[in-house]
Amino acid sequence: MHTGNNASRYPSIWPNPRSSQTAVDDAKTAQFLNSLEEPDAASQLPAFIRPLPGKIAAEDVNYLHVKGALTLPSLPLQNALLRAYVEFVHPYMPLIELHDFLSAINSVDGLYGQISLFLYHAVMFAGTAYIDVKYLKEAGYANRKAARKVFFQKARLLYDFDYESDRLILVQSLLLMTYWYETPDDQKDTWHWMGVAISLAHTIGLHRNPANTNMSLRKQKLWKRIWWSCFMRDRLIALGMRRPMRIQDEDFDVPMLEESDFEIGPLADDVQVINHDCTLVRDVLMQQELALMCIAKAKLCMCISQMLTAQYSVLVRDRSRPNATNSTMMLHPKKQLDNVENVTACDLSLGAWIESLPPCCQYRALTPLDNKDGAKTIAVQRNLLHMVYYTTISALHRPQFLHSSPVQAPTASRQAQELSRMKVRDAAMNITRMVSELHHLHLHRYLPTTGVTVILPAMIIHLLEMKNPVPQARDNAVRGFRQCMKVMEKLRDIYAAADYAVAFLDAALRKAAIDLHAAQSATAGASGADKAMSLFPASVMVNSTPPPENAPYMTQPEAELVTGSHVYVPPTDLVAGNSPPQTDKDGVTPSASGSSDTAPGAIDLDMDFNGDDQDEFDWNALTGTNIDFDQWLHFPPGEAGGAKNTDVTEPTFLGILGDGTMAQPVQS
Repeated sequence: MHTGNNASRYPSIWPNPRSSQTAVDDAKTAQFLNSLEEPDAASQLPAFIRPLPGKIAAEDVNYLHVKGALTLPSLPLQNALLRAYVEFVHPYMPLIELHDFLSAINSVDGLYGQISLFLYHAVMFAGTAYIDVKYLKEAGYANRKAARKVFFQKARLLYDFDYESDRLILVQSLLLMTYWYETPDDQKDTWHWMGVAISLAHTIGLHRNPANTNMSLRKQKLWKRIWWSCFMRDRLIALGMRRPMRIQDEDFDVPMLEESDFEIGPLADDVQVINHDCTLVRDVLMQQELALMCIAKAKLCMCISQMLTAQYSVLVRDRSRPNATNSTMMLHPKKQLDNVENVTACDLSLGAWIESLPPCCQYRALTPLDNKDGAKTIAVQRNLLHMVYYTTISALHRPQFLHSSPVQAPTASRQAQELSRMKVRDAAMNITRMVSELHHLHLHRYLPTTGVTVILPAMIIHLLEMKNPVPQARDNAVRGFRQCMKVMEKLRDIYAAADYAVAFLDAALRKAAIDLHAAQSATAGASGADKAMSLFPASVMVNSTPPPENAPYMTQPEAELVTGSHVYVPPTDLVAGNSPPQTDKDGVTPSASGSSDTAPGAIDLDMDFNGDDQDEFDWNALTGTNIDFDQWLHFPPGEAGGAKNTDVTEPTFLGILGDGTMAQPVQS
């Protein structure tokens, strides 16, 4: 009895053999039932996707499954993303064998080959920028940016877990991942992924002429296209982010692309993943024209190399804090007395490029016919090609646009400087004209991130021209700024880079001390619609992203101009009253007056920045010799070489309300 009591109060440490076996059996049963409820994650992938490599541990596979990296979107969404990729990504970055890629997906059973899941996710991600947003919302995504982030994270997870070991596929996928940009402080940003892609490209010899190898002719053509995709992306990132070029012209010997290097031919009729109403994949003439545009773009990027080498050098962005961990190496304009010859040589190269364009690549004004069938792809690519050309001209001549600070000698003769000013104004006008054409036909939503690269410099020049003493020049500048801002505002729905561009423009307005209130009043007399439209849409005033701390066009002190102690904050009730209604329809552009442009209006493109009445325009009389705009962008007031400090209480767009009321400055 005593023993029994002790047993009940103090259970034996030795388990009962029978009860132990029962516990094991129960555990096995539970594991079996769980396996029925949650089948092997990797086995759920379709047969056309290459299986996961055995080196990935089981717990890592489960983690990837939980994070969604091993799941594919619904078939309708996949097909829509594939079509968006085919029409708006592949033409300017032809880095895959498209017909084989689509045939493998179409077969489903894997008999026509298998595809890397990493590459497939990268392709899906690239397509999210151009797909009709209704597909994304039907799939449960709040907006396009949210969908892009999810698809990018799927690809990045597979990269982080070393899913892919084929270095050629890694280069292909990483190039597509360079189109992701979330915040300027992200360590793994566009420039990071570009660096990884180029490093891998060198390790497998992509930078060498494939004709000197024993690989098949078909493979040689693919390798050429991938290398030139690397080169073009590297140059456009350098142009847009003002980062150093990673590929040096003397470090590769891959011949220039030719039309025969491209995969031109109709897609097989039995490939159903791309609907038959997609004209591009079955129209050989369109494919030939896009191939010629891609070749022209590659040649233009060679000119960009020459321009960046001639006019820019690598410096630490924030010289006041050379040891700061967030300082960024970037390109800074040269201002040398003997640089006129180099600028002239670049001008001649760009002139030769524009003169040698084949007829299909030459600029022509867009018409409603360019918005039909597959013509929209060609229209976007042709206009974008010429906008990059004018952006290159602007970057070449902008260092001469304004005089250097008084401690420096003039950088060019007056004649050369006047020529540079004329070219910069002309470039801004032409970029504005082309982007307005795209907006008029609702084609602006098909612009890649390069659209931000080409629009922002034009808007900067428009801001400077707002201080021109000639009324016509000011009117043109305000009108051009508004036209560009319409498109930049729409691009904010897709790209975070557009958010930071708008924030930069806010900081630029503060530094330039441009009185937008006066400029707006001076140009709002033409019509009621013009009077109702402010320089910045109301949604920009309400939702503008704060300037980044590590952006390619702004230093930390410049960012503090907006977030610092003197900030204009419009009254909430007044701003809210001017906010346009939200719309989910991509083709509808909200206006600052609160209505939506449901149909394209007339485009006012009569913007002559180089009229005869401006020939005697004297920038010294207007600004003195202490305004150096490019230097001013990177070295704020108070630093060595910076422009004269401006009053931070000067009106900016944050203080311009729809009814003309000026907000009062507040202390933060």
